[in-house]
Amino acid sequence: PNLTWVEANRTLAYLAMFGAALAAAHLAPDGYAVVLRAILIAAFAICGYALLSRAFPGSLASTEIYARLGAPYGYWNALGTTAALAIPAALWLGARRSGHAPANALAYPLLALFLIALFLSYSRGAIAAALIGTLLWIWYVSLRLGTITLLAVASAGAAPVILWALTKDAFTKNQVPLDVRRSVASAFGIFVLATGLLVLVAGLAIVFRVARRPPHAPARLRAGVAAAVVACLVPMGLFTALSLSDRGFSGTVRSSVEALTSPTSKTPGGPSRLTTASSSRARYWTEAGRVFADNPAAGTGAGTFGVARLRFRTSELVSGHAHGFVVQTMADLGIAGLVAITLLTAAWLAAAVRAVGLLPPGLPRPFDGQRVGVIALALCALVFGLQSAIDWTWFVQGPTVMAMAAAGLVAGRAVLGSRRPPSLVAQGLGLRPRYALAAASVLAALACAWTVFQPQRSDAENNHALDLLDRHQLAAAASAADHARRIDPLSPDPLLAAAAIDDARGDRNAALAVLVKAVRRFPGEPQVWTRLAEYQLDSLSRPADAIRTIRGALYLDPRSRAAQQVYLAANRALEQSAAASAARPRAPRRPGG
Repeated sequence: PNLTWVEANRTLAYLAMFGAALAAAHLAPDGYAVVLRAILIAAFAICGYALLSRAFPGSLASTEIYARLGAPYGYWNALGTTAALAIPAALWLGARRSGHAPANALAYPLLALFLIALFLSYSRGAIAAALIGTLLWIWYVSLRLGTITLLAVASAGAAPVILWALTKDAFTKNQVPLDVRRSVASAFGIFVLATGLLVLVAGLAIVFRVARRPPHAPARLRAGVAAAVVACLVPMGLFTALSLSDRGFSGTVRSSVEALTSPTSKTPGGPSRLTTASSSRARYWTEAGRVFADNPAAGTGAGTFGVARLRFRTSELVSGHAHGFVVQTMADLGIAGLVAITLLTAAWLAAAVRAVGLLPPGLPRPFDGQRVGVIALALCALVFGLQSAIDWTWFVQGPTVMAMAAAGLVAGRAVLGSRRPPSLVAQGLGLRPRYALAAASVLAALACAWTVFQPQRSDAENNHALDLLDRHQLAAAASAADHARRIDPLSPDPLLAAAAIDDARGDRNAALAVLVKAVRRFPGEPQVWTRLAEYQLDSLSRPADAIRTIRGALYLDPRSRAAQQVYLAANRALEQSAAASAARPRAPRRPGG
């Protein structure tokens, strides 16, 4: 239940962000630009830190062992998703006809920065989602010449940095020494900085040139034809290359599908992963399917896949997530959850289609600043949705909050199909009701924040109890453990700490009773069964009871090394006890007895 509590709080926090953005669309219909700028600033800070961690590895990434960029999240796919969802915002900034020219020119170095971070994260899902979002922007938004120019300049600036990094062990091999990273750190930092400055200069020259003398129709036509030719040549070249390969086109596609869907496939950790289709996701998706088949109606509970999968895993890999929002929902919430997310997704897509002007079809909508901005926000949310559908980025707050803000504002813009939704003042709502609603919203937000903080607070108090136990301050440790249990009664950790404290006091019966209570309250947690069996074996010398108990842990997690060791140790103890009993001389029988 503690995992479900945490996941429920996380979902409520995301919904609160979505609701706040939806309300902001009513109160400030022109706030789309503020949200887009906020996404750009946040993504710049995050991607900039990721690049700085490689320019100053000794200070910012001294313990990093992976070649892929993942800071500050510690997860490369989350970094890639952040860069990917910021690309539509950068396209809006650089291609729009409104705004100040110097500010619009910032889109050029920003987009180059996002492309470098995206590719050096080696996140295939994020790259694919970014490509889809970019193609949709070019297809639907009429600012194609400015978009193509922006993409060409930013890509030309980012490509040398990426190609240079792919020749260095610090960016292509895992677990390289810190000295290897330091040997290329200065050059990488200077390279990125010089690229940003050069691309900025190019962007300034372009935007001021366009502001003075916009391109004529023939020039726009030639650029459009050239872009169309390139767009046709790329898939044709890819098809030709696959057809001329050893397996042929159909064989290559078949092999890629098999690698993608095989639960036993392995994926390289460096840049070579970008050219392979194999992934560990098939393993987790298969386990999610088995969890779903075991509890199809309502699932095992929100956020519980990491525990529920232990019964069905075929390897010792540890994962708390199914690496896909859809399959995770299927395993956690069953058919009810799938129906809920399908309806919510359909409702948002309908709102987004209306907000960007695709519906109603007969209504003329010019591509003015507001419409282009809303389209950019819709694509930011869509890019995140596509990537999170095949990964667990939903659990990383950074990109998810950005996407929820964008999605909420798009949904708010779609209300009644109005270009400027009526504000609360226009609806005639007085000041006092508005103040009351605002106060209620603040109180509700504070209450939610308080409940979200309780598991963390309980964990900190539980750690404090264990520290007191190490210092043999048993009374204070027992009080701290009880306090942790009262703060978060849905976690087994305070009970396990209380049992350890009772054992340190010498009250083994009390420790045993607490462990039995933990098993009864948390029967789905393998660790509590293992802890009880360990105590029965090591402290109480009851191997038979330990064997009966550890079978519960092995049922929940058959591949648990800890549970297997306890089972083997209990069996040995039981065999030794039986052998000692057999070797013990029997008392002589009395005559006539």
